[in-house]
Amino acid sequence: MRVDIHFPRNDPATLGGIVHDAAAGANLALAMLPKAMAYAAVAGVPPVYGLYASCAAPALAVVFGSNRLLFTGPVGVMTVLVLGSLHHFAEPFSPAYIELAASLTLMVGVLNLVFVAARLGFLVQAIPTPVTEGFIAAAALLIIGTQVSPALGVPPPTARSGVHLPAFLAEAAEAWARRDVLVPVLFAACIAIALLARRLLPRIPDALIVVSLALAVAFALGLRERGVEMVGALPTGLPPVSAPPLTPLLSGQLWASAALLTLVGMTETSSISRFIARRTGQRFDPGREAVGQGLANLAVSFVGGYPVCASLSGTSVNLAGGVRGPRPIYFFTALALLVALCLGPLFAHLPRFALAAVVIMAVVSLLDLRRLMVLWRADRLDGLVALTTFLVTLLVGPEKGILAGVGAAALCYLWRGRLAPVHERLWRPAAASELDSAATKLVRLAGHAFAELKKRAKEP
Repeated sequence: MRVDIHFPRNDPATLGGIVHDAAAGANLALAMLPKAMAYAAVAGVPPVYGLYASCAAPALAVVFGSNRLLFTGPVGVMTVLVLGSLHHFAEPFSPAYIELAASLTLMVGVLNLVFVAARLGFLVQAIPTPVTEGFIAAAALLIIGTQVSPALGVPPPTARSGVHLPAFLAEAAEAWARRDVLVPVLFAACIAIALLARRLLPRIPDALIVVSLALAVAFALGLRERGVEMVGALPTGLPPVSAPPLTPLLSGQLWASAALLTLVGMTETSSISRFIARRTGQRFDPGREAVGQGLANLAVSFVGGYPVCASLSGTSVNLAGGVRGPRPIYFFTALALLVALCLGPLFAHLPRFALAAVVIMAVVSLLDLRRLMVLWRADRLDGLVALTTFLVTLLVGPEKGILAGVGAAALCYLWRGRLAPVHERLWRPAAASELDSAATKLVRLAGHAFAELKKRAKEP
């Protein structure tokens, strides 16, 4: 495959253009870096690994991908899948868990490149839209469930019985019994401030406002001295480069999880890239996007972190800035490196409940149950698939939820074929007699089913 590298040779390097792109990159950093560190904590790795992933992934993905506006980084959907895949093997935040996360990221990067080399891009369609809709809504609830402990000021559990609603309800009951009144009140204030900021100050990222005010309150009230749990000082310096351990690559279960993560990441990336391409006239090439995502995940695996894919929120911020090239993502990468070099000690005074508020405000937009209702009204079978995925993901776990949804979609497909009305007739050449056995059986869809098939065949 021929790969064109998207350095900004087609964009005029005027002073005004560079200043505009630098401002867009700064806005992207202010919006996405707090989320990246918060998502890392949800995935079970230290927040600094979200920062490291932000240093490595976005620039590589945009250089080797086809879409020049696509932002790649930690996202909520992949986060909950990583936690669901790895919590069986090791305790979150432990050294063994962090090594497994790096190995899983390496597997995802390799599988992305294998899919391109083997021309398996059609597998992106293996996860139907109703499955994706149901999974995203349930994943948002699961991510919110992981934030119960920091929101109530309770240390996270030493081990999780599972990544599903029953486990989070039991965890919430235990956390409520041990809660401190101060932390829930401050957490609720963070949520209220974020909601007000979205309404009154839409141009300023609400995550930045929450983090800044939380730091100010922590200093003013001496929250660290009062026993409120903090994120902790981050290591300063460039992301350390080391090869991920190769022993986990012998695990068939981990490869199965990596394959599922790859399919979800490719589906998410392709859908976002296609949308941006239609809206802005950018190029869209699924194979090229898979190359970019594969190399981005390979790079992240060597600096720690966990699997990444295209981010809808990050791409939306980039698009809202009015940019038409990749330079803002390069400025974002430089700012992420600057934060890693200089601002690590500041996070020793950032309360964990502030990051919990950032996570919840980031994923609450994914919890759009109205889309499931619209899907149900438009097609009951698609609605049933989405509902099955939603319930199994919520009650059993994310991996089993996707598998159950794909299975339900396959059954619904077979059911549609069974119900489709058909016309059958025998065809013989005009010169053949009725006793001639050389006949062909013709089968075609009848009535509205045939008309619908022709209509879909004409669609691009």
